Amino acid sequence: MRRPKLKRPSTGTVLGLLALIVAVAGNTGAFAGTSHKITKSDLAKGAVTARALAKGAVTSKAVASGAVTAKALAKDSVTAASLKSGSVTSAGLAPSAVTASAVAPGAIYGAALGQVETRSAPIADRDETADLSTWTTSDTATVLCAPGERLLTGGVVFTNPGNRRVAIVRSLPISNGSANGYSGQITSDSGGIATAEVQAICLK
Repeated sequence: MRRPKLKRPSTGTVLGLLALIVAVAGNTGAFAGTSHKITKSDLAKGAVTARALAKGAVTSKAVASGAVTAKALAKDSVTAASLKSGSVTSAGLAPSAVTASAVAPGAIYGAALGQVETRSAPIADRDETADLSTWTTSDTATVLCAPGERLLTGGVVFTNPGNRRVAIVRSLPISNGSANGYSGQITSDSGGIATAEVQAICLK
């Protein structure tokens, strides 16, 4: 039986096959040996949503300063436990942002607001005889905070109650333009031995 005679391929066919093999082999090596880094310019706006991110995938180091604004935060998403000590300063608070209902009882006191000074003035016991019947009312004593200070509180204090037949008649804050302080008055049946003073607690 006669074998069919194979026709020798033309020079053009051989060169075409060689070019195809080189092209395929070259692309394979190129893809195998390289990697492509995806940057934000490769992503369309809104392409990556919160659901597409694994928990903890975005850390604070990956967020640019000022990138997250108040509008981007859900209500109550930031709690006190998630804030570092001192991370919120007065400059970061909007006017009237902190109301009375947001302040814990005892969180704010005089010493926490600044330097506090106690101003005082004596109240003289005008009673002449401790006869257990006649009470004598003192003059009204007044004490003022220094210029630029603000009154926090005040009152009348007995530094020596004498025979303890003493009482407070007046203990009131006063305000006269830029001057503010406290006034006080006592009554006594201690024979003039009681001592008292009116105090004003002032914030510098």
